[in-house]
Amino acid sequence: MNIIVTGSTGFVGSHLVPLLIKKEHKVLEITIEPEISEKLYGNKTEKYFIGENQEEFIKSIEKFKPDIVIHLASYLTSADDYSTLQKLLNTNIIFYCRLLDAIKNANLKLFINTGSFAEYFKGDGTLNPAYLYSATKVASRAFLDYYSNTYNFKQTTVVPYTIYGGKDTQKKIIDLIYDSITSLASIELSPGEQVLDFIHIDDVVNFYLKIIDNFELLPKSTNLKLGTGVGHNLKQIATIIEEVTQKKTNIKWGAKSYRSSDVMYAVADISVQQQLFNWNPLIDLKEGITRFINLK
Repeated sequence: MNIIVTGSTGFVGSHLVPLLIKKEHKVLEITIEPEISEKLYGNKTEKYFIGENQEEFIKSIEKFKPDIVIHLASYLTSADDYSTLQKLLNTNIIFYCRLLDAIKNANLKLFINTGSFAEYFKGDGTLNPAYLYSATKVASRAFLDYYSNTYNFKQTTVVPYTIYGGKDTQKKIIDLIYDSITSLASIELSPGEQVLDFIHIDDVVNFYLKIIDNFELLPKSTNLKLGTGVGHNLKQIATIIEEVTQKKTNIKWGAKSYRSSDVMYAVADISVQQQLFNWNPLIDLKEGITRFINLK
């Protein structure tokens, strides 16, 4: 199939695009990072370097004739100052709407949007954004609903929970816990009682492939929470890392207070995809952490 990918050079994108290429899908990257794209994929993908000209953008989409769009691009931050607001709106709303405008007449089969578990501050399934960033994610759903209903294409929002594993340029909480093993000074963290759903990057990208292979089974609109369905707090993660490495972490739990916006419970309800196409994650937490450590 012909698949557009935004955010192709990011963490999830850089793990997903090689699999799309391997499966012989034709990929068009919408990117602002041409040098990184060339380094990662060379001429194995088509590339559109996004500029200000919307008509040119639309013509490039029409020429490619996409079947599916996978929208991964996002500006992610917990800040909410005015300069941050501008960046959030430019990337998460304006670019997003430009993309929807560009594909609206393309006879698209499916638009795969990517959300955030921080859209559910209380962890109870009610949309209630924890950050300004996640507020833009909530808002983006309304734009997608409009274009999907008006121009008649299927849409799904995939909501990844706490992704780990693989190679990334940005450190995550699991990296900080692991790095504490070799740190001379104690790593200062919160009390560590947040319950999060840790899902390995390999399960994440395979989930996107599963959606592509089964898009005909999807209803017109779906919300798919991407996790394992099992929660662990940060202290439990530290314990598993200690078991795998046979080394002691060096963490001062409770040295930092929780932030008012910290999501204290975020565990995915994966029942929708289980019912739709019998999907379950394949990598349990201990195996995933072992894979994660072996890459270090």
